Amino acid sequence: MIYHLVWFKLRDDVSSTDKEFLKEQMEGMIATIPEVVELTCGEDFSGRSRGFGWGLFVKFKTREDGQIYDKHPAHRAFIERCKPLWTEVQALDFETSS
Repeated sequence: MIYHLVWFKLRDDVSSTDKEFLKEQMEGMIATIPEVVELTCGEDFSGRSRGFGWGLFVKFKTREDGQIYDKHPAHRAFIERCKPLWTEVQALDFETSS
């Protein structure tokens, strides 16, 4: 399995409405990108995230599925619609045998 983890540092002036929009846009990708096995997201509650206040978790069966996701029009549209909400993004991808 392939695990794709993304952390978003949001702008200071992002409203609760903006955060709901971000969540809806993230969650909307699971319905439109067949290669996504699992997708979940949410806001940090621990305060240990060093300013990265939102996280996205996406699971794929293969590396190729992750590459398809990366180039998929729905993923690209998500980035274009939501990138004004964040100032920084970090991503980590790893593979496991289960």
